[in-house]
Amino acid sequence: ELADAIGGLSTNAKEWKPSSHRSNAPSYHQNSPTSPRPISSVLQVSPPGRSVSTGSDQRGWQPGTEWKPASPKEFVPSWKQAQIVEPSTGEYMGEPQEEHSQQIETSVPAGPVPPLPVRTMRSLGVSDELWRHERDLALEAMREMDPTDPRHKAIPPPFSNAYQLDSVNNMGGTRSSFGYPAATFKCVNQEDGNLYCLRRFDNVRSVSYKIAAAVTDRWNQRATLKSGLSPVEHPGVVRFYRCFVSNRAVFFLHQYVPGARTLRERFKNTHAPMPEPLLWSCIVQLVSAIRAIHAGNLACRVLDLNHILCTSVDGSMDRIRVQVNCLGVVDALEFEARKQIGELQLEDMRDLGRLILSLAWYSEITRNSDKDTMTQCNTFVSQNYSRELHNLALSLLTPNASVPSIHDVCRAISGRVFDEMDLSRVTADRTQAALSAEYESGRALRLLLKLGFVNERPEFGMNRRWTESGDCYALKLFRDYVFHQADGSGRPVMDLGHVITSLNKLDAADDEKIVLTSRDGKSMFVVSYAEVARCLDNAFNECCGGNVMGAMHY
Repeated sequence: ELADAIGGLSTNAKEWKPSSHRSNAPSYHQNSPTSPRPISSVLQVSPPGRSVSTGSDQRGWQPGTEWKPASPKEFVPSWKQAQIVEPSTGEYMGEPQEEHSQQIETSVPAGPVPPLPVRTMRSLGVSDELWRHERDLALEAMREMDPTDPRHKAIPPPFSNAYQLDSVNNMGGTRSSFGYPAATFKCVNQEDGNLYCLRRFDNVRSVSYKIAAAVTDRWNQRATLKSGLSPVEHPGVVRFYRCFVSNRAVFFLHQYVPGARTLRERFKNTHAPMPEPLLWSCIVQLVSAIRAIHAGNLACRVLDLNHILCTSVDGSMDRIRVQVNCLGVVDALEFEARKQIGELQLEDMRDLGRLILSLAWYSEITRNSDKDTMTQCNTFVSQNYSRELHNLALSLLTPNASVPSIHDVCRAISGRVFDEMDLSRVTADRTQAALSAEYESGRALRLLLKLGFVNERPEFGMNRRWTESGDCYALKLFRDYVFHQADGSGRPVMDLGHVITSLNKLDAADDEKIVLTSRDGKSMFVVSYAEVARCLDNAFNECCGGNVMGAMHY
């Protein structure tokens, strides 16, 4: 574009020639299609009326002197005021001519400039995808069985609002993966109002009240990790709260994870190898959870596809979060076995190797898998995944060999941990951005709730004109100023920007003055947002003082 502009301004320009110490360089003409751009020279661009001082050459304005414009014959356009300077010597080499389009050194990057992000009203809240994801999770958490459903009888007090999470046939005596008839419910604890996952096991005679209490105390011991958390508080673990016996059944209370699916449900219809980055992400998360559990002198004992939960990250299944589920169940059901903790932890490592092969081969590998199946699986993994992943799985499953500990595995995959940490930070940044957007929406919601409690209240005690006098009347006019704007013909003006700006200034108690007018035009007030905020606080506090439900916290 610069070359075209130069060519349009002058057609009689002289041919440019380099200085004497560059006399061997060939000269190029304007119309030559092969004319390269010189890169050994640097253009120093001066603003109009000023020039770069190079040696004895003084062509522009100098401090302390009066600037005089050039004569018409000597007038030089602003684009020609650039001077060519040899970087090595600083020697002035002449002015750029029209035949050559010099490459100007600048701090602006080359190429098209991306447009600046424009903030719209949609940026005041979370994205549509995240909003739909959170809505689906909320709807799933609100599901309940019909009040007349007989399965409610299986729920002990103080739990209610139950919804069965597993197959309905389990209530008919079908044995679960633990060998006993079982059912899993989502329910609400009436004592604290929180959601929990409640598992019921029937026909269990080996678990007594003392065993249930012992297992609960073992898993809810004080913090034993360097991070100050207990093993059940690790982010890679579905927290186990307690085990108890009631109505001739054994119950296990765990954290409820909305939207979670087991790895078997997630990949049961998948007939293609799992992408290796996703598989490494699952391995790193599982190793981190196992490390925390083993550090607490405990063992998982549930590392298989049916007892590992996975949830999507930010509503996308490109990244998943995995958590070890059903902790404490085997400890209670097989309490009398009294196996050594070291032996159980080594079995966890072998189960981890089987789980890695199951995820890679999209078919479950168990302790009962035959030798041919294991051979086919090893061949498939060696052909479709990296040698690092294949060696890790083989080291955990090689018979007649020492099984590596969880610390050995941590050292082996240390390079992959940094990748997972980077992805976790990206997720944390997105969550922080969504939280900031919701904070902005929450500020406006709090103001609207206050205004809703005060405005148009029919009466306050014996005062039937409470909202028509004092601070409340100013708030009524402010409500009309914010939401009931109209044009000259009386048509409503739905200006959401005006609403958001007014609420933000009210929340900040800004000193800007506004004019509030009554609907009949007989009353007019000139007030500031700070005065309106004071009126709102006074009126709301007065309502809270007379609240029959007690003090309101906001």
